[in-house]
Amino acid sequence: MEPDGIYRHTPTLLGDIVVRCISFDRALSPHISDAITNLANPDEWLEVGDSIADVVLAAQIAVEDYYNNMLVGSVAPWIVTPPDGWLLLDGSTYNNVDYPELSSILPTHLISGSTFTLPDVTNAFPFGVQDEDDATQVTGSNTINLSVAQLPAHTHTYIPPVLTIQAETPTTPIPTAGIGSATATSSTGSGDDIDIRPLRFGLVYAVFAGRV
Repeated sequence: MEPDGIYRHTPTLLGDIVVRCISFDRALSPHISDAITNLANPDEWLEVGDSIADVVLAAQIAVEDYYNNMLVGSVAPWIVTPPDGWLLLDGSTYNNVDYPELSSILPTHLISGSTFTLPDVTNAFPFGVQDEDDATQVTGSNTINLSVAQLPAHTHTYIPPVLTIQAETPTTPIPTAGIGSATATSSTGSGDDIDIRPLRFGLVYAVFAGRV
């Protein structure tokens, strides 16, 4: 690596000097170095066609395979139905042998013998976790039903009627006053569940399985 942080590989050739340079991110250095080393080993070569199109296609397939392996297990939201190679997170069950790359890295709680079951994330929001054993666990609720204990402390005011007794002359009986029965204040409400989700829009969530 040069002082400017750029890796350079300049081969020494006999006869006319031909210099070929390649510039790449230093994070890719191990992979580029391995590729250059493999060029010197005929056993590592892949047979391709003679045309430029054949070479380009072979290179494209190699690159896609490399990145496909890196992306297996990645989850992405889609606004349309995901393409081949992606499995919907809808609670479906699959055979391990059909998707070995994915099943080999899934959390153990999703594996059951020779099959694995993906979580159903319909109407669920993603959130961050630190342990893969907590990943894909669908918990919580989209609604809540308040109890009396969850209501804010408050009071109700009730003003009772005032009973006034008019006293008459001794020769006239004084009417007997009584106290009426307790009467409840007005009641309202039906106890329906409350939707606690904010304004939202739907996306199709799927995991990359690496193969059709």
